[in-house]
Amino acid sequence: MKFSSKRMQAGLGTRGSKVSGRSVLRAFMLGLLCFANLTHAAEVEDIRLWRAPDYTRIVFDLDEQAQYSLFTLENPNRIVIDISNTTIAASLTGFDFKDSPVTGIRSATRNGSDVRVVIDLTRQVNPSSFSLAANGEQKDRVVVDLYDIGSAPAVAETVVSNTQSGSRRDIIVAIDAGHGGEDPGALGYDKKIREKDVALAISRAIYNRLLSAPGYKPIMVRDGDYSVQLQRRPQIARQNRADIFLSIHADSFSSTRAEGVTVYALSERIAEDENSRRVAEKENSADLLGGVAGDTSLRNIEDDLARTLLDLSMAWSIEQSTAAGSYILNSLRGVATLRRDKTQQGNLWVLRSPDIPSVLIETGYLSNPAEARQLNTASYQRRLADGIVQGVMAYFYDRPPEDTLISWQKQNNIKPDVGSLLSGSYVVQRGDNLSEIAQRYGVSTSQLRSENSLSSDVIRIGQELQIPGMMSPVAAQLPKEHKITRGETLSGIAERYRVSLSSLRTANNLRGDVIKVGQVLKIPAP
Repeated sequence: MKFSSKRMQAGLGTRGSKVSGRSVLRAFMLGLLCFANLTHAAEVEDIRLWRAPDYTRIVFDLDEQAQYSLFTLENPNRIVIDISNTTIAASLTGFDFKDSPVTGIRSATRNGSDVRVVIDLTRQVNPSSFSLAANGEQKDRVVVDLYDIGSAPAVAETVVSNTQSGSRRDIIVAIDAGHGGEDPGALGYDKKIREKDVALAISRAIYNRLLSAPGYKPIMVRDGDYSVQLQRRPQIARQNRADIFLSIHADSFSSTRAEGVTVYALSERIAEDENSRRVAEKENSADLLGGVAGDTSLRNIEDDLARTLLDLSMAWSIEQSTAAGSYILNSLRGVATLRRDKTQQGNLWVLRSPDIPSVLIETGYLSNPAEARQLNTASYQRRLADGIVQGVMAYFYDRPPEDTLISWQKQNNIKPDVGSLLSGSYVVQRGDNLSEIAQRYGVSTSQLRSENSLSSDVIRIGQELQIPGMMSPVAAQLPKEHKITRGETLSGIAERYRVSLSSLRTANNLRGDVIKVGQVLKIPAP
C-alpha cells in the first residue's frame, strides 16, 4: 500500500485533514493486522502413530485448526493428506511401524502455503479420518485411521452366535478400558498417573477374575495401549454377543478433596434423543436389536415401528443398567468410598446400546493425591475388580439370561459362593457332597477328583477344594499359555501378563521379537 507524501503533508494543515490522516493511518494498521492474520499458517507440531489390533491410528497435532483433504494412491499403495495453509515442524523419524502396514511418513510443501504428507504402505487399507478441536490439554488434531482390509469402523449386520444348541452358555461380559493410545484421559495430581493406564489395569483384573469363573466369558474391548473410537466400543460388545457392558474409568476434579466411586447408566432423556437419531439414520447404519437371543435390523422396518421397538428395548436396557449399577455399588461398599450410593444418569456415548445393559464405573479421582496413589497400586486394583465382579455375579444370579449355566444353577437352587469362587477354592460345608459341588461350579466329578488328587468321593467338613479352571493364589503364579492373534506384539503380551520381555523370550526360546498368528507362547511366572 502506497501513500502520497504530498497528501500526507497537506493533511497537517487543518484539523479536519489531521483527523483524516489519523483515520488513514488507523486503516493502514488494521489492514496490516488483517493481512498478518490471513497469512499466518497453522503448524503441525507433532505426529504420533499407534497400532491397534485391526487398524493403525496416525494423529497430527496442530497449534490451531486447519482444513485438510485425504486421498489414496496405488502402485505403490499410499495415503496422501493435504493440510491447507500449514507448515510442518514435527519430526518424521523415530516411528515404530512394527505390525502396521506403514513403512514411512514424508512431507513436502505444496502450492507455496500447504503441506502434503504421504504415508507409504505395504498393502491396501481402508482409511477413515476426522478432525478434533482442542480440548483441555489436547491440541487441535487431524486423526487418520487406517483399517486393515477385512476390518471396518462399522459393525457388520451378520454376527456369529456363541450359543450352542442344547448347551448351557456362558454369560458374556464386555470390559471396556476407557481412553487409550494418544488419549491419556484424566491425569493425576502429579501429571504422571494416567487414566488410561489405571482403567486398563483394573479391566485386566476384572477379566482375569471372570476368566476363572464357571458360567462367565469375559472379552476385552481394549487390551493394550491403543485407541478405540467411542462408537466402536459398544459395537465390539455387540459383535461378541455381550450380556453386559462395563466401561472402566477414573475421574478428575478441580478440587483435590473429591473422592469415591460413581456408577452411571444412560439417562432417559438422552435415550429419547438417541432413539430419534437411530431411526433417522437407520438406512445408513447397521443397528441391531435382540442381543444374544436374536437380531433385528432396523433397516427394513417402518419408522414408527422402529421407534417403538427402540423405545421398548432402550427402556429395558436402562432399567437393567440401573439395577446392575446398584449391585456393583453394594459390592464395592466395603472396598472403596462411594461418592454416590445410587446409579447416576449420564449422557455418555458408550452407554447408548438399546439391547445391552451398560454401566460406566468411575473408580475414583486422580486429582485426589491419596486416591490416585491407591488407584495406581496393583493390590487396590485387584480389590476393586473383585468388588465389581461380585456385583456383576450377584446381578446375574438374580436376573440370569435364559439358557445360561447361571440360569440352570438358579433353577436348581445352586448358589455359588462368590467369595470362594474368586479365590479359586471351595471350603466343604456340612451336608455337601462331591457331585453337588461339581454341579455348582459347572465341572464334572472326575475333574474335581483329579484336581484335588482324591481317590474317592469322600470329603470332610472344612476341607478346601481347588475348583478346576479357576484361578487360585497358587495357580495364578504357574506358567500360562497365550495363543497369538492378529495385531499382537511380544512387548504387548509381556505387558499384559506383567512379565519382562526378556523372560518371555527365554521361556519360549526366542532370539528376537518376531511372532506369528496362531503361535502359542508360554507365559513365565511374574
